[in-house]
Amino acid sequence: MTVDSKRADSRSTQDICFTALTMVRGESDIVWSSLLHHARLGFQRLIVISYLEHDFLRQCIDKLRRDFPAVEVDLVELESQGHFGRRKAFYVNRALSLFIDPKKENYVYCFDADEFLSLGSHASIGDFFAAFLAGLPAGAREGAVGECFALPWLNLIPQRRHYAERDLSGQFLDGDYLCVDTRQNSRHKVLFRKRSGTRVHMAYHQAFAGEKDVPVLPDPETLKFVEASGACVYHVPLRSPDQFRARLEGPMRRVMIQTGSGQSPAHAELPFDIADALFSACTASQPRFASLAEAADVFGEAITDRKIRAITRFIYRHRVDVGPVLSSAK
Repeated sequence: MTVDSKRADSRSTQDICFTALTMVRGESDIVWSSLLHHARLGFQRLIVISYLEHDFLRQCIDKLRRDFPAVEVDLVELESQGHFGRRKAFYVNRALSLFIDPKKENYVYCFDADEFLSLGSHASIGDFFAAFLAGLPAGAREGAVGECFALPWLNLIPQRRHYAERDLSGQFLDGDYLCVDTRQNSRHKVLFRKRSGTRVHMAYHQAFAGEKDVPVLPDPETLKFVEASGACVYHVPLRSPDQFRARLEGPMRRVMIQTGSGQSPAHAELPFDIADALFSACTASQPRFASLAEAADVFGEAITDRKIRAITRFIYRHRVDVGPVLSSAK
């Protein structure tokens, strides 16, 4: 290591506990692939929050505990259906406070069931952090760097179109993918140091410190290290026609309710008999339309609504063939 021995002794990865947390409802086609992937990355603790749909996830947890006996796997089952969206951050941060030992130095990474952390050239989270420590300049102040790692969030399109439900084979870890983002224009997910007053945002894009929600920002050394390592988070939101239809149905219903009440401009209703054609356009090997507005001439103005764009924006974005990127991210 290039750091001095005193700092190496005080911030050795042997003294750090790495925790990964996810909150899951459904997504039985991809959740086991995601849990398996993160267990392989060397996290000492996995916290899984199950929301309403517990049966299949219990099978996943049992298998995870059998296959990775050295990993602490904690399961929290939630039954409440009230105001989930506004309380997600509360559930996540409450679970972290329950399971993390405050006497240790803790780093936390939170992910959704359709996300896969890639550590770039590093095989495990411990190797990743050890390499970061090794590259710190000798004058770096203890505790002043490495509080937050901002990881580019890159959307992938699988080249397969059909996946089994309730899968326990890890089917998403093999196969080829197209990427529709670059590191420069992506959003970020965070790996952050969990202190007593540190909380994570409900979408896991930001960590906050203190009661006034002061953002924990990555320092220049951390930003440089993440960029050099190639670390990122891969997101697989559109996976099959049936999953796409189910994902689209909720936002479409909200758009139509708003349209009927006069709260938003009128949008042409999207007939669900063309949902398969819309999925095909969103997941094509190259975009068939130059813009979302151009696609709206075919599929209707509803696809340009703010609530729908998170799903349909893939329709016009350029793709790059990244091959078996999740396999290489193991």
